[in-house]
Amino acid sequence: MMEVFPFKPGDWVAEPGTERVAKVKSVYEGAPGEVLLDLVIFSDKGDKLGRTSPICGGPRTFEPACSAQWWERIEEPRFPIQMKWVPNGKGGSTLQRWAGKRLPPANWRKPARRAGIILIPPDDEFRKALETIAAGHNDARALAAEVLARRASRR
Repeated sequence: MMEVFPFKPGDWVAEPGTERVAKVKSVYEGAPGEVLLDLVIFSDKGDKLGRTSPICGGPRTFEPACSAQWWERIEEPRFPIQMKWVPNGKGGSTLQRWAGKRLPPANWRKPARRAGIILIPPDDEFRKALETIAAGHNDARALAAEVLARRASRR
């Protein structure tokens, strides 16, 4: 099970090459070692696009289960996305859409889940009723009326 993720919810990400921009809605593990992202996709102008793949009964406001290998963390983009000369790694530059400066991995850990313990305050009325039933009381209506009357008088 993966403990440290390269993205965190709220991160801005860009798809290299196309510079498609999205905001990370949630991060989770898919197949062992694979990081999946739920992404809210944005247009070049900064408008939310919603889901761009076929919906097939799934969510409409975000793109679910996108592989993280195709996305890079970026600074919050300034819309509209502009064209910029970007070094191509071969000694030259290429004119392309540039969403923003790349950031290192977030090394984010999911917060620990809170324990689901519900504390119920002790209630002697119900305990006494159960003891009465165990002692052989068999008139359920009378017992319920008696317990509820005592509870109502306490309020």
